[in-house]
This record gives sequence, C-alpha cells and structure tokens, in this order.
Amino acid sequence: MIPSPNRTRKQEDQDERRRAARVFLASLLRSQDLSGVPPHPFENQNWEVIVREAIREGLIPFLYKWIVAAESAPAKIDEEVRRTYFEVWARNSLLLKELVVILRALEASGLPCAPLRGAALAERLYGQAIARPMGDLDLLIRKPDLPRIAVILQSLGFREMDRRPGFAQEFSYTRKFYKDMHGWIIVEPHWTLAYPPFTDGFDMQPVWERCVKGRVAGVEIWQLGREDLLLHLCLHIAHRDGSAPFLWLYELHRLLMQEGKNLNWPLFVRTSRKTGVAFAVSQILAGVTALFDTSLPDSLFDSLAPSCLDPAKSGVAQLLAESGVEGRESLALFFHLKGLRAKARYSLSLLFPSPEFMRVQYGLSTGGELIAGYLRRFCHLSWQGMKGVAKLI
Repeated sequence: MIPSPNRTRKQEDQDERRRAARVFLASLLRSQDLSGVPPHPFENQNWEVIVREAIREGLIPFLYKWIVAAESAPAKIDEEVRRTYFEVWARNSLLLKELVVILRALEASGLPCAPLRGAALAERLYGQAIARPMGDLDLLIRKPDLPRIAVILQSLGFREMDRRPGFAQEFSYTRKFYKDMHGWIIVEPHWTLAYPPFTDGFDMQPVWERCVKGRVAGVEIWQLGREDLLLHLCLHIAHRDGSAPFLWLYELHRLLMQEGKNLNWPLFVRTSRKTGVAFAVSQILAGVTALFDTSLPDSLFDSLAPSCLDPAKSGVAQLLAESGVEGRESLALFFHLKGLRAKARYSLSLLFPSPEFMRVQYGLSTGGELIAGYLRRFCHLSWQGMKGVAKLI
C-alpha cells in the first residue's frame, strides 16, 4: 500500500500493529475456552502493542489469565502484565471497600440505591466484585434524595465538583463527588439511566419498580432488572461517542448470552422507543453482534429501526449518530433545551466553568494557566459545536 501524503510509513506500521493487537484481543474475548486462542499469535515485538491495547481497552484481567494459561509470553511482558493486573486488583479492592462504606451509610439512612456497573456488574457477569477494572463508583438514586445523599458523602470525606453551582442537577444526569485518597476516588449518584438530552424523558418510576433485592460486595442492596440493565449498558456505550473500550462491548455480549433468554424484549423495545433512544440502542447492539456474533431476536432491529423514532426527536438522534464531532451529547442537549435563558445559562457554564472546576479537572492553578485554559476550552468547544451544526444541516 502506498502511504498517504499526510502519514509516514512508521505511523502506518504502528496503526497496523494496533489493528492486529485488537484482532487478537477480540479473538481472546470471543473464545469460550482460553486454550482456544493460538499460543503464539504475534512476533515478540508486537507484545508491547498488545499490552498497551489491553490496558486501553480494559482487558488486562483477560490477558493476564491467558498468559498464565498459555505460558508463551516473553518474560519481560509476562512481568508487566502481572504487575498491571495486580495494580488493577489493588485499585478495585480500594474502590470496593469505599463502595461498601457508602452503601451501608445509605442503607442506614433508608435511602434507596442501586449500584451501576462496576462491582455490581462484575459480580453479575463473573461472580467476583473485583473481576473487571473500575474507574469510579456509579450509583442509581432517586433525585429527591440528592440533598441527603450529598450530606452523607460529604460526611465520608467527599467534596463536590461542578462546573457551576447547580449546573449538574439542572442539566446533567449525575452529580460528581471526589476524594483524594491513593489517587482520586469519584462517586457519581445518577438519578436516571439515560444521558443528555434524554434524561427528562426517561420515566424512572417503572425502573425502580422492576428493581430486585440482591447482594453487592456482601451488602443487601437494590439491583436493576434485566431489561433496564441492558438498556443502560447500551446507553453508556453510546454516551462515550464511539470511544467505549472493548470491555464494555464484551460485557454487553456476555449479559445477552447469560440472560437473553429471560429478557422481556417487547418491554425493552417499548422503553427504548418511548425514551427516544431506539436508534442509538440499535447501533450499539448491531456493533456488538458484528464483533461477537451475538444471538438476538430476528425482529429486534426492525422494531428499533429509525422509522420507529419520534419525529420530534429525529434531529437530536441524527446529531448523536454523527461521527467526527466531540461533545455531540452536549450540543444535542443545547438544541433540546427550551428557552433562550436556559440555553444561555447552559452555554456559559459549559464554556466558562468555575475556577475551582478548572483547578480540579485540569490541574490548573495560576492565573495565567486558568486564562489559557479558558481560552483553549472556548476555542475547542466552539469549533466542535460549529462542526456539529454543519453536519446537522
């Protein structure tokens, strides 16, 4: 292949190695039996690429188990994978310990809570709470309980991070609390399973009615019903604007394989269509099917087809489906908001968040750094917004 004028041979070789590594990792996930993966998939010089991609895609636990079973990796790579795996294990253990404290505090206060993803999903899919990498602690709560939950989290040493006071509660789907302990621990209490701009249209009362009691990390707690968990995982992948790691796609496949026969598909389709997310959900499920040959009902994609979308929401769905635009979700929410005052308040808080937010989020401290940070943020978000509008029209 002739290199493109804007790319060097070295860059193309690097891209090819990344693609080869991702193919191997995908085959590792598709394999029901780890011994079914070829013991020598690449030359030695590609192992470093495999490890980097495994870290990027959240797959170090899977690669670690394969290396232990295959005993074929070079000593240096074997050592790096083992070290990284136990770092993930240690981080997960820390987060799990913090989760237990929070769950017990909420339980003692009589506040309903259902852990999202993380340890709850790990126990459900793998039978072990620390079996998958965890980034933060996500909890589903009732929005009216937010003030009391904020007080509890603050009593446990967490501080809130928001763009502007009240911004998250008015425009977002979660408030964010953080604690600086062995690296940041972030807790996000969600009051909806959806993401902007669909948060207001998601009826949470039926979701809570479908929750069932279960145990997470030894604590009796509420857990999402099958259909709601599946929908949330689809929306969480869509929320990442095409940057979701392989791990999330694989876990969606694994959930479908474990619980697909017991899923109420008509309920799943009705909820997706009513909320306006049917198109996004169909795209995610189609991608998972292509990767893992996931078995789904024949009529599912016809039921979730774009023609089933609410016409009033088709413009937002089209924007969210566009590629090459960062912050599509934020732009879609801007168009979804009603009233110039709400749009102005949202835009100003997004473009010019508080200095405290800039310090915590980006590590900026001096006045000069803050000014430069605001300028970069304004230029970047404005450019992405113009790209999104151009694609939409």
